[in-house]
Amino acid sequence: MGTDTFSIKYQEHFKLWVELKDKIVFESELIKKDIPFHIDENQSTIGSSIRYFLLDEHFSTVDLILRNCGIAASTDNIKVYDVDIEKKIQRIYWIVAIVIAVIFLLIMPFVI
Repeated sequence: MGTDTFSIKYQEHFKLWVELKDKIVFESELIKKDIPFHIDENQSTIGSSIRYFLLDEHFSTVDLILRNCGIAASTDNIKVYDVDIEKKIQRIYWIVAIVIAVIFLLIMPFVI
């Protein structure tokens, strides 16, 4: 099958949010494994994520796809963030904090 099918919403299914950057890899793996999916066109976006509807019977296969491809996915209740992005944000935070501290230390002798 491997195509976008609306009928999944009326069967036992689970919802999965996948980052836009992983869309092509995720969908190609679903098609390779012949897993039907539906993309929610009327979604309220979470950042740059896309909501997929997948059948419950394919849960373990989808889980393997996510693990093997290194795709960070979320559910409606459990938000999972890309660890690499979080590390970059944390690194920028520390750089900004250090720069502010150095500027403060350089200006202090002139203020006193």
